[in-house]
Amino acid sequence: MQIKKPKLSYLSMLVMLNLGVATTASAAEGSQSANKDIEVITVSGIHASMVKSMDIKKSSDGVVDAIVAEDIGKFPDQNVAESLQRISGVAIDRDGGEGQLVSVRGLGPEFNAVLVNGRTMSTVSGGRAFSFDTLASELISGAEVHKTQSAKLQDGSIGATINITTHRPLSIGEFKAVASVKNTYDKLSDSNNPTFSGLISNTFDDGKFGVLASLAYSDKDSRSDVAQTAGYLSETLDSLNSGETLENVFMPRNYDQIVKTENRERTSGSLVLQYRANDDLLFTADALYSKYDVSYREDILAHWFEPGNIVDATLDENRTIVQLATGNNSATDYLNRLSYRPTTTKALGVNMDWQLSDELNVTADVSYSNAKSDGGNGTTDTVAGFFNSYTFDTTKGGDVPELGFEENLSKDILGANWASIFGDDIEDKIVEARLDAEWIVDQGSLSKVNFGTSHSSRTLSTMPTNTDRTVRNGWGGYVVQLPSSLFTDFDADGFLSAAGGDPVSQWLIFDSYEFMNFLESDQGYTQLDPDSAARMKAAMDNNGGHTAQNVLSDSYEVKEELTALYVDAYFEGELSAMPWQVVAGVRYVKTDTTSSGYGNELVDITGPDALGKYVPITSDNLTRISEKADYSNVLPSINANIEVVEDVIIRAAWSKSITRPTLTELSPATSYSEGKIDSLSASGGNPNLEPYESDNFDLSLEWYFDDASYAAISYYTKDVDNFIDGGISQESVTVPNGEFDIRVSRPMNLNSTKIDGVELALQHRFTYLPAPFDGLGVMANMTFVDSESSADTAENPLPLPGLGDSQNAVLFYEKDAVQFRIAYNNRDEFMQVTSNWAGGAPIYVEDYYQVDVSGSYDITDDFTVFFEGINVTNEVTKKRGLYSSHALYTIETGPRYSIGVRGTF
Repeated sequence: MQIKKPKLSYLSMLVMLNLGVATTASAAEGSQSANKDIEVITVSGIHASMVKSMDIKKSSDGVVDAIVAEDIGKFPDQNVAESLQRISGVAIDRDGGEGQLVSVRGLGPEFNAVLVNGRTMSTVSGGRAFSFDTLASELISGAEVHKTQSAKLQDGSIGATINITTHRPLSIGEFKAVASVKNTYDKLSDSNNPTFSGLISNTFDDGKFGVLASLAYSDKDSRSDVAQTAGYLSETLDSLNSGETLENVFMPRNYDQIVKTENRERTSGSLVLQYRANDDLLFTADALYSKYDVSYREDILAHWFEPGNIVDATLDENRTIVQLATGNNSATDYLNRLSYRPTTTKALGVNMDWQLSDELNVTADVSYSNAKSDGGNGTTDTVAGFFNSYTFDTTKGGDVPELGFEENLSKDILGANWASIFGDDIEDKIVEARLDAEWIVDQGSLSKVNFGTSHSSRTLSTMPTNTDRTVRNGWGGYVVQLPSSLFTDFDADGFLSAAGGDPVSQWLIFDSYEFMNFLESDQGYTQLDPDSAARMKAAMDNNGGHTAQNVLSDSYEVKEELTALYVDAYFEGELSAMPWQVVAGVRYVKTDTTSSGYGNELVDITGPDALGKYVPITSDNLTRISEKADYSNVLPSINANIEVVEDVIIRAAWSKSITRPTLTELSPATSYSEGKIDSLSASGGNPNLEPYESDNFDLSLEWYFDDASYAAISYYTKDVDNFIDGGISQESVTVPNGEFDIRVSRPMNLNSTKIDGVELALQHRFTYLPAPFDGLGVMANMTFVDSESSADTAENPLPLPGLGDSQNAVLFYEKDAVQFRIAYNNRDEFMQVTSNWAGGAPIYVEDYYQVDVSGSYDITDDFTVFFEGINVTNEVTKKRGLYSSHALYTIETGPRYSIGVRGTF
């Protein structure tokens, strides 16, 4: 049964805020000023997490939200990203039902800096986006989301800076050992998945020396059901049985049904050593390790639509095909993909904190981070099929089209159509050094000055791989007939049942490697015509069959050097008995980049041929290309707050910030395409891209009315220049055949964008209710965000990718030994990309909400049993194109349920 989606309205949030605040106004007292020391309150569980996160927010210089572990080894959610989405303005992207990437205030993952203990972490995303699924939440003590900038804060983010912290032994201060074991049942894959985590910490020599070690292991099997269309093309249908011609028709490019089974095995560990030489000097050395291996299998039923094969079609009001039938010259394909992507992340750091005098404190930090993915020979792509006719119908209800075709389980009519192995070897290395000083001045209103410097060096290298072109392209047309023994009947039981519709649930599957072994045998390639067979045999002998080879022409390396200086001045005082603070600072940062790659040098352009085409001729040998670029930025910032009445704080902030281009966009290579004299084209990266630059303004009102309760409203605006988008420039080249103008597509700094938004947040415990209801509490927030761009037109006012409203609500109960929580998260429809490769239209991710539950019972003070439920209402994610009828993607990952035990010693 399809469950109707609940939605929190703007009005309901205001009512919630007023109810929570009004009923506790008389009880709100005694909270400290934002500029005073934080009171130490010894509590545990959800209450402890709320108190600590609220104190971080209240005492911060700017607009900050935080999440704190409820206890050692107990983060609020199974995944760090899942916890961060509970913060106002934060939204996440999921992979296989698990939180992976984080967007803040409408700006995507590439616009947010993610730090671990104040240091940049390497990533194998190929860009700057950090994959949170590589970190085990059991190792994390907390996370802070800095929504405003300061000079001390590391630059590189116009969205937010997210700092994840891990546990420290001297902060724990005593012997502590924590272990947990749980089993997670994945309903869609019908699998049980174990997770183990443990942490041990102790101090020695009267608390001067501390050691902490932690380990977390998980092994997760999952299944995803996907219905997918690459895009909608504007086509002319002139082969209809009716004899009529239909022009400007939106035709689906294809339709695939995919069952993806996946295994994710993660082993994470940390080691921390701390030594307090004396009361003024502390040394910390820490190491973090994560091994994350992802393997999956995709079994796909695929159909490719061509306008000339369509013999019957029904259109809707937008001239989109909603029903079609094809002739016998179409094809049904079965695809198999097997993938293995091992990822290793390592981080090492050494920190010194030295109180040189009562007035001067110095902190030095050196760190190294490395992330590596050996996925170069890890993904197969194999296709078998046969010529066939079929029907396609989206009018029968539900989100999954109805597909009709014959012979779907016939194993003796199948031929080969494609075979390849591909992937990427990616490595990201970062070395950082930082020196920070705090000088207590206490001269008039000037209380202190922070200043410092930092330097970092980052190198990202990518080596794509693929099967030799002759080998992978040589199997088209179903010429090589395949033995029936390769294929097995497959029943996709309950395929996309949560989405509705009547999809095909049975088709044939096979194994990619058995498939390629047959093609490489004498029974396989010899079915080609003699010339093709000889070419194929030679190509396979020279390239190890279908083994993936390095594609040097698509490889690149980007090295980025950052040098920064900063100073922050802290001013404070009272205005008519209202405590105030102003932090004014400036950060200077210089960026040097070296982009290296390989390309074929353009040596001539021949033509025109009989069709009027010109053909670019490139050198046979690859040439190494290296380009350098540099730029400097001055980034001022002001953060101010005033406590207008006790526990009511107004904050205002203004800053300039930057986000550097995605490293993948800096590749220097250019590739050329043939065309007529007025349509010669080329494409490539752009090593000379400048950073996004943003002017930011924030204004917030915060009321802290109890030890774990507050209400807040924030307004923000961002004016972003140098927005990077695909651009086309006219470039002239001179070759022996003359001078030619070529249209070159590259990422360019083109547009400006303005973002503004409002955030509402409430956190409250209903301690004044009669027992047992005095254990109830709520955390809720809403974000409203909008944008406008210089690229917008009246006919096409596209929003910023990733921009969308969101709502969160958590209702919890915590009293004595019992704890329970139900969490609701909703993200309104947002645009994912501005232009899809198939059809050029934008892709929108439709509204999505998810409900999670968790609970625990303390059998003793040291022993707890707990349960968790993720996506308990089994929601599906959907994407569409230009119109609602342009369904592009529907995925069901199913609910997950966990039960476990946790012990503290």
